[in-house]
Amino acid sequence: MWRLSDELLKDFERTLEESYSSVVNIARSIKQRWKTLPEPESCAICGVDGSRGVERLSGLVFYIISAASVGEDIREMHEVTTLKPHIHIDERIRLHMHTSEYRLGSIAEEDIVLMDGTLRGAIIRPPAYLTKDVYTALSKLYDLEGVIEDFVEVLDEWYGEITEDVRRGVARKNYLLTRSEYFDGIEMGCRKGEQGDKDNLMILMEYIEYLHALNRLLDRNVVFVAKSFYTSEFTANSSITDSAVLDYLAREQFGEEKAGFIQFKPILQKSLPWYSRYFKNLDKAEIYGAFVRFADGGNIYMLESTKPIEEDTIARLCNYEAEGYLIPLIHAHRHAEIKRRELKTIISAMLSATDPKYTFLLKRGRDVLEG
Repeated sequence: MWRLSDELLKDFERTLEESYSSVVNIARSIKQRWKTLPEPESCAICGVDGSRGVERLSGLVFYIISAASVGEDIREMHEVTTLKPHIHIDERIRLHMHTSEYRLGSIAEEDIVLMDGTLRGAIIRPPAYLTKDVYTALSKLYDLEGVIEDFVEVLDEWYGEITEDVRRGVARKNYLLTRSEYFDGIEMGCRKGEQGDKDNLMILMEYIEYLHALNRLLDRNVVFVAKSFYTSEFTANSSITDSAVLDYLAREQFGEEKAGFIQFKPILQKSLPWYSRYFKNLDKAEIYGAFVRFADGGNIYMLESTKPIEEDTIARLCNYEAEGYLIPLIHAHRHAEIKRRELKTIISAMLSATDPKYTFLLKRGRDVLEG
């Protein structure tokens, strides 16, 4: 166990003093000031959140995706699926989760849809594993432009089935089109020769599904809400984050960390692939932002939207605030959360119904720890 030495304490205090001086200098150069929150206004709002549970078996990866939309109604999607072990498995599962969240948000009927996270991150987050070499290799094997165009067209039709299942409360299956028989058919039909690369084409099309869902979501009046952010909107070229400077500004202006908001115009440095032209809301996206503290002494949250976040939007959000955060997102998180016990129960049921000859593919390395 570490002991607190005088030298360690001095280093800590010196770092704090350097940071404090930087915050003060930056704050004095900022013209923007906090605006007081408007009176709450009534409006129909829903919050959307998702979660994922993963179990790594010896021969495959088993995972569950859950997404929930909570507003005037509760809408849910639950997907249980498997993947072959892959070096980028975690990122693919995360992308699947976000695809489900965006699909659920895009079919919400409320006036404002709240999403957890950042809009900039959603748009500029191409998978690291989709490299130039992968595109080049796939282009040699497939009519890539043709397969993407056909796939997007079918995705539009696929949305009808997803919407119907969600509204009926029976959205409990795998909703990735890339895991369907249709994908198997299009993969074979678009080969330039006898050879193909189904695994990498599937990975690309998973990203296409993600972009398609995000594009549909941006048809709505959607506001992304980030609980944690390390942005530099006001603190460019410094080691200090916006959050620290905004807190200092509030103390200087109000004498305390008072509730309020500050608007800003985020810089979106897009580097989207060529097929983004199929998704006009992404290709032409312009983003607007605001930092908001909904309650005195509470945390600061960053809001992002493709529409200006004006005082009327803030007023509507204030109507759904409780203890400094937005109630629909709190409830959406609780509905979407996958408990460890639930995951183990589902896996046990699946394994008990499986032919014993597959047992060697279904070993769990954690069994020795969990008993």
